[in-house]
This record gives sequence, C-alpha cells and structure tokens, in this order.
Amino acid sequence: MFPPDRIVVMHDRLREVGRSMGVTIHPREHAPSTKPALALAELARRQGKLDAWREAAMTAHWEEGRDLESPEVLRELLTAAGMDAEAALAWLSDPEVPRLLAAQRQEAARWGVTGIPTWFVLPTGWTPADPMPPEGSPRPVRVVGCQPIEVVERAAEMAGAERRTA
Repeated sequence: MFPPDRIVVMHDRLREVGRSMGVTIHPREHAPSTKPALALAELARRQGKLDAWREAAMTAHWEEGRDLESPEVLRELLTAAGMDAEAALAWLSDPEVPRLLAAQRQEAARWGVTGIPTWFVLPTGWTPADPMPPEGSPRPVRVVGCQPIEVVERAAEMAGAERRTA
C-alpha cells in the first residue's frame, strides 16, 4: 500500500506522537485487516461493551503490537471486554457482517473519512442533519490521522471551543 521508505516515516511519526502523549506505540510491519475488529466493535456497541472492546483492541494493536487478524488474539480480547468470545467469533461468519461493514464504509465516505482515526469536532448544538453554519461562524472540523495535539486544539478552536484556563 505504501512504499517501505514512507512506512518508516509514518511509523516514526506514530512513535513521536505516542511519546508526546505518554504512550509507547509499537507499529507493526504488516498492516493487518481491521475488518474483524471493526465488526466486533459494532457487536460490542450493540451489547453495551464498546468502551471495553475499544480499550482492549486499541491497547493490543498500538501499544502491544498484537495481531488483530489472529482469532486467538481476538478471542482473548473479547473475553477481556466481557463478551462471549465464541459467540462473537461465530457472528463474524454471519452474512450481515459484510453488509454492515459496507454500510459503515459508505457512511464514512459520505462524511469524508479518508483515514483512521478521523475525528470530527462539531460546534455546540450543531448536528450532522443541520445545514452547514454560515461563513464566519464556528464550523465542523475534520482531523484525519495521527496528529499532534496542537492540530486537535486548533480544530477545536475552529469549531468554536474556548480554551480553558487552570
């Protein structure tokens, strides 16, 4: 997907941003397919366990460099998230899953998602169903990829957030 020299730069950037936030990131040489993990996130959301699943999967992937394509790893993470691991892994074979992921991909494209993570900073009171605020007003801002905190802060300001003072 990316040339090897570009991957080195990207991994260095990930490590740098992680260090700035107190997190040690271990990027993998092989970028695993995250489709099973994304599908399991939807199942976790349906079961009220999304936060636990996200924490387990993100820690395993970014901090521990574990393989999210591995059924054994997924089984362990599902159990840690308080989910029925065998039922969840079996659910991945349900014909609903590819349709679900396709629908989520279409929704993401509609929003302009071009990378992971993509964060949307929305003005207070604005919803995606509302028309775009007028020019000069706080507007929704999209932040794509692993960005320094200064970029996220600027996006929040552009969306109308006010800086807090301690």
